[in-house]
Amino acid sequence: MKKNFNIKAKVWRWPGDGGWHFVNIDKKISKEIRDVYTRGFVKVYTTIGHTSWDASLLPYKEDASYLLCIKKVVRKKEGIFEGDIVKINFKIK
Repeated sequence: MKKNFNIKAKVWRWPGDGGWHFVNIDKKISKEIRDVYTRGFVKVYTTIGHTSWDASLLPYKEDASYLLCIKKVVRKKEGIFEGDIVKINFKIK
């Protein structure tokens, strides 16, 4: 299985309090990951622009994909807002 992924995804905000921002991982990529990592969160090292951090892909049963949360500090550093399309590199640990 491939362990390094480059994607483009639209940033969206979870409804309700808290202001968590996410991107959906493409269903094809999600299936490839799920075929190997069959349970729970998948630890990744993520980069957007010039900012890198440790994160986890969260299983999202609603559409059989994974979600990646984009931390507030990353959004602030990179000037990312809800609705933006971002380029993301993530490596499975």
